[in-house]
Amino acid sequence: MAKSVRLGIIRARHDTAVPVIPDPACFAVLMTGDHAVLRFWENTTRGHLDFVDSTMFPWVDMTIGTDTSRAAQARAAVDALRARFPDPPEWPGLDGLIVLTHPGQRTVPNPLAGTPGQPPTITQSFDGGASGVDGLPVAVLPVMASDHTFMCHEVGHVLGLDHSFGLDNNGTDWAPGDADIIVGQEYGSPYDLMSSATFAGRFLGTGPTYAGEPTFTGPAVPGWPYPGAVAMGPHLARANLHLFMPDALAGRVVEAPFPQPGAPVTARLVPASASNGRCLLLLHPPGEPANGVGRVYVEYRVPEGWDAGMDPLGASLSREGVVVHSVVDIADKGPRVWYRGAVPTHSPDTDVTVSTTPLVVRTVAADPDRHWVDVSVTAGAASAAEIVRGLQTDGVMGPVGDLQETRTPCGDPVRRGTFATATTAAFGVRSTGFGGSGVPVDPQPTVSWSVGGVPVAAPGGTVEVPVDGAVFTLDYTIEPETAELVLTSRGGERYETPAVVTVSGGGTTASATAVFTAPGWVEGVHPDDVAKLGDCLARIAQRYQRMPAPFRRPTPEPPWSDLSTRRIAERAWLRQAFRLIAQPPDLDAVGRGELSRLLQAQASPSAFMDALAEVAVDYSVPEADLADWLRNPEFTPYPALAQSLLLRLNSRGLKRPVFLDVIAFNYENSPGQPSPRLLEDVDTGVLEAAVVEGWNVRYGETAPGFAQLLA
Repeated sequence: MAKSVRLGIIRARHDTAVPVIPDPACFAVLMTGDHAVLRFWENTTRGHLDFVDSTMFPWVDMTIGTDTSRAAQARAAVDALRARFPDPPEWPGLDGLIVLTHPGQRTVPNPLAGTPGQPPTITQSFDGGASGVDGLPVAVLPVMASDHTFMCHEVGHVLGLDHSFGLDNNGTDWAPGDADIIVGQEYGSPYDLMSSATFAGRFLGTGPTYAGEPTFTGPAVPGWPYPGAVAMGPHLARANLHLFMPDALAGRVVEAPFPQPGAPVTARLVPASASNGRCLLLLHPPGEPANGVGRVYVEYRVPEGWDAGMDPLGASLSREGVVVHSVVDIADKGPRVWYRGAVPTHSPDTDVTVSTTPLVVRTVAADPDRHWVDVSVTAGAASAAEIVRGLQTDGVMGPVGDLQETRTPCGDPVRRGTFATATTAAFGVRSTGFGGSGVPVDPQPTVSWSVGGVPVAAPGGTVEVPVDGAVFTLDYTIEPETAELVLTSRGGERYETPAVVTVSGGGTTASATAVFTAPGWVEGVHPDDVAKLGDCLARIAQRYQRMPAPFRRPTPEPPWSDLSTRRIAERAWLRQAFRLIAQPPDLDAVGRGELSRLLQAQASPSAFMDALAEVAVDYSVPEADLADWLRNPEFTPYPALAQSLLLRLNSRGLKRPVFLDVIAFNYENSPGQPSPRLLEDVDTGVLEAAVVEGWNVRYGETAPGFAQLLA
């Protein structure tokens, strides 16, 4: 159930020479616009807070003396409102106030005037922030110094929230220009609105320096005088929301005790911006007190909605990924959330150690569309490295040798042949057990790569790889943020070589190996003619009411990276396609022939050899000769006979192998000396007799018929 909050917005001008801000602009920025301040709080609390009964008072003029503190502004604004409206009916029952001080700055004499380079006057900005007046919490917002993030932050205090803590930062150094540098942990979360505006940034002194930058530039509101007001976001951390307003996340939290050794806690989380789903994992420590101190929160943040400023890559601490906070009892404040670290989505390191606990939070899997992330929390973690294959492509460089002119079953001219390819493959890395403390200055795991035993270093170049006495040149790049290795072969070179990644950190090392495969060439239809093949297949499929997809040769994907696996995959596809042709009783001979020839046009000779081998049809001639015959349907019977055998033996192969070349010889030397060029021309009876004759000669038997040869 929504919680009704009634806020009163006082608009107070202290300089009558400055025109007031038009009402539409005020409503758009503060109340009703898509990016209004109150709209932010409705959204980030997932509708838990309701500001329907809030009110915006008419403009009033107030007097500000030398005291420009937020408390003085709040007092002056309330007094000015009551002077104009002694007893405003909207006042009773208000839960808090927003004071908009306009313009929130003024020109004053420069105390350094008269010294070289100093102007006679300077602009003095008024103090802004949370205060109180007449028992009500107040957010004082000077117009010409307040961006959207600041306004939302200060209204957060009016709503009862407090700052988050975490990394050492300069957020409490209110005089950054002096020599006294202050470092503290308040404002120390790079992911929480209530750490605005420092967001864990450390930028003063000799360092170390780092910055959290979770804000984004939103739309400007016509009529609003301060152009810098468009800085917006991020969401309130789900951890901070749950600590102060647990009802806001009712039904959206996964709760579990701290995991025991060997028994991980797992959860699938949706982003903070998602309107549905579990968005927070809450882990309860043993003996947790009633105030929640010691609990650990895990959430998922992506660059969407109010989190649009999250950085997918880069130096910002506010990276897209899994974020961890815990609850700490802060002296004189009470329980507060404390940032413990993050696991960026695009990072080789996949876990983070939660300081002050035995826990390690790990990202197991993340949806590429950022809809969810799977996390695992363990009591400790062993060091390990894993290579994750990314995109792999075989770019066609050009034909090798002469092209064969042929036609599709629909009569369209196509070219078939052998084409040189250059392979590009990406290898990502995921490491576990190296989880850092979440502190950016702590040593991070280092990632190194070698290819074919030769070390390679970022950002890229070429590497000479030895393979079986030969040397091949590879182009490579290493992405600096994710350590992803991308290899590209030269065209027309066939080989395989290992890619090895080594991750080191914390005194431990782990390695993983994957194989880079460069096929070098591919047989099939000319890339420019593939569309004709697809059009023909679509027409045939429509005519016979068949789904076309099973009859298209699949494109190799990363799991098919090595040559042997690719060959197995093509064989499996070809066998399945012929089974589909053989099964339907309503597919006539012409239809079977057309679909078979489409398969013939796409598949390599090796695929036919492998598919025939599965049904116990082998060969006694050199493989190269048989390959030439299988790719030549116009001048040899081999393609038609191979297609017919795969259809005839689709459900039951032979008990023992019979040579294909012997079957072809027997067929062509049968009465009438037939030599079929199309599947429809093959006489099944003659083919079966040719198989039986080949069997009997090979094994010295006198099998009476084809049926006796089937397994």
